[in-house]
Amino acid sequence: MLLKQEQVKDPVKLANAIHITKDEARQVVSKMETAQPAVTYYVQARTVEQAAKDTQQAIKRDDPALPKAATEKSDRTAVVANTDQQKVDVYKINLNKAHKIKAGITVLDSKAYETIGYQAGKVEVLAHFDGQHFEGGSVLYTVKEW
Repeated sequence: MLLKQEQVKDPVKLANAIHITKDEARQVVSKMETAQPAVTYYVQARTVEQAAKDTQQAIKRDDPALPKAATEKSDRTAVVANTDQQKVDVYKINLNKAHKIKAGITVLDSKAYETIGYQAGKVEVLAHFDGQHFEGGSVLYTVKEW
């Protein structure tokens, strides 16, 4: 995805450009302000914009001449023509997954229970089973993330 500098600074424009929600775009903009690009390498081109287009095409072709970080899989790849610094930045964006299903084991009073969990955002619900019988549940809330 080829982006202009204005798009990576404005959550609404970024959301529209890379097809994410405005909340996700706010998080991405916030992280991009302090994040370093995934890769920096040099290429000959008449303009920074042309270099960005060439880089985008090379990523699509999985060009072996590119640094490995540029072609790694991610939820979104943003190629930004950074005209202020006359360079092309490649950002790899991995979005938070909103829904998760979990499986594990819980031990209480020396007794093991199979545990199935579902997480949506910051809330997680766990169900504990003894063989095939439901024995109880837990609800957890994420207080802090890092």
